[in-house]
Amino acid sequence: METIEWAAHPDCKYTYLQANSPFVSVQRYLDLYRESAERLYGYTASSEQIAWSTPLYVGETDEAAIAEAGRHMESLFNTFLPKISQMMFFPPGYMSAGSMKNIFAHKRASRGGQTIQDMIDRGIVICGGPDTVRKTIADRHRRAGFQNLVCMMQFGTQPADLTEKSIRLFTSEVLPGIRGLDEQNYRGFERATVAAL
Repeated sequence: METIEWAAHPDCKYTYLQANSPFVSVQRYLDLYRESAERLYGYTASSEQIAWSTPLYVGETDEAAIAEAGRHMESLFNTFLPKISQMMFFPPGYMSAGSMKNIFAHKRASRGGQTIQDMIDRGIVICGGPDTVRKTIADRHRRAGFQNLVCMMQFGTQPADLTEKSIRLFTSEVLPGIRGLDEQNYRGFERATVAAL
């Protein structure tokens, strides 16, 4: 919580980014940023201050995307991320002991033993055909209002040819349909949502 409050401070107004988490958690923390800006500092955080990063793969169809990228996304979350010490991401002194405990509990649920379908269902990754990917991004933008989307197009053990294929499909089939998403497409911040989570 300290990082969110610090980033939202009027002297900073840093872009706050969430990554590698179920989307319900992403939305919760992005809403906490907006709530902190209003409650603590008396201003409305713009969507320019909100960011989300997610592993993303685009195939010709949903089935093809899962078949091509599934094992590579699974390797990222089930093999590689669990081997990295949490202390590398959150070194001592980075946050309070209470916040560190909450972060570790939150991130533990996103590592190890997950299937690609579980990660898609929980919103940890986006993987599908162009229409599915476009609709998923538009829906998540509507719910969280991020103006900054960082797509991790290469992950785990994914080879260069699949990465290039996904990037080409993303730029030609997905990007034109999401480029115009802005504040008008955002549902708006609901303070009650934050309190309920």
